Amino acid sequence: MQLLWREPWLKPLIDYDIDSENCSLCKGKFDDISFVTSCEFCVIGIMHDKCANLHIVESHISELNTKILQHKEKPLHDFQ
Repeated sequence: MQLLWREPWLKPLIDYDIDSENCSLCKGKFDDISFVTSCEFCVIGIMHDKCANLHIVESHISELNTKILQHKEKPLHDFQ
């Protein structure tokens, strides 16, 4: 089992900031409060956090595995 820790930070954005009201992957509208992110492996655009997880696993598994191997032995920070 691989558990992947995402560095969380909350940056309030408005649709003007991201130039879209819809998820780049599922094309669904963002809710009044939506957790969004982008892919660190490509420039697909802003998408729901859950959509990003699926996109990365389905489209970038080799890059993800490389990153896992690169960071496997690094210790967690105190807050993790």
